[in-house]
Amino acid sequence: MDFSRIYKKLPKRIRRSDYLTYHAVNISSFFHKLFKSKNDEKDPFLNFLFKSTNLKADGNFRKVQLLALELLKFIDNVCKKYDLTYFLIYGSLLGAIRHGGFIPWDDDLDIMMMRKDYNKLIEVLPYEINKNDYLKENIGLTLLDNINDNYFDDTNHILDESYVNHFLANDSEKSRFLQLGFLKPLAKLDIFPFDYIKNDSVDIYNKKYRSQKFLFRNDYFEEGFSYFVEINERSKKIGLTMEETDFIGEGLDATYWDDFGAIDVNLFFPINSIEFEGVTVMSPNQPLELLKFWYGENYMDIPSNLDIHNFNDFNKKFYDSDDEISQAFLEAIATLKDINENFD
Repeated sequence: MDFSRIYKKLPKRIRRSDYLTYHAVNISSFFHKLFKSKNDEKDPFLNFLFKSTNLKADGNFRKVQLLALELLKFIDNVCKKYDLTYFLIYGSLLGAIRHGGFIPWDDDLDIMMMRKDYNKLIEVLPYEINKNDYLKENIGLTLLDNINDNYFDDTNHILDESYVNHFLANDSEKSRFLQLGFLKPLAKLDIFPFDYIKNDSVDIYNKKYRSQKFLFRNDYFEEGFSYFVEINERSKKIGLTMEETDFIGEGLDATYWDDFGAIDVNLFFPINSIEFEGVTVMSPNQPLELLKFWYGENYMDIPSNLDIHNFNDFNKKFYDSDDEISQAFLEAIATLKDINENFD
């Protein structure tokens, strides 16, 4: 059920109704989960293949991963400089546990930050990019202030027309969280905001998160939309706060569809570390318990339905041959590696 398409055809008065949206989104969510469960069965052959061997990506696909890894190292450097905390999460955390790094068919990286550190990163990251001419020319930084405009007016934008036309079916699929990317050849890192949940608001958060998230995403199309004003107003409605509490949840501006509910703060803090492709990065306190929470007891199994971004295919639009793409990757990886090793 494509509720988004139906929703856009409704009168504005109805679209702005929290009550209607809450019930409609719940119905849509039921069908979404039903469809997902039918298409997420485990494949015994893939399980054997990936769990009994040490398969890794190769060729230019592997180079996409290695360039994304340098982006992660850059963020790690920035966070350490400004005393900010991030966590490896979702498929990237699963890859670290199950494969020692990237999931073999995955070609981007996912990290999360608590809202206070996330906001600070938004403030300092443009400076850290623009102070280096190479980064300023080749790195894109995107946070949608509205459906058409990047919040950052002094950095390159990842979601240009070629990217949108290749990866997205429509504007509603544009991501509302912070994205850092190397532009050409393309490699990308996603940074998701998480919030503390007031202890007396956990039930409200679990009940209304999805509908408020839907309204927030669709408000991008409204005239006069302001990212920070809207996120603050809607976050208050479901009890989100920057003050430390006993529970953590995804921000309204995080992933496109997921809704995992409130999470015990002890699964994240105190901060831990984990090896990812031979690099020590920040990790939640209890990564195995979090993976069970997100993906179920069988999180180590390989699903039959593999989700691939295929940035490698996108990069072919801009080069005449695979050899030319390969050379571009090698140069970008080497340059970023040098910048990371000499970061100040």
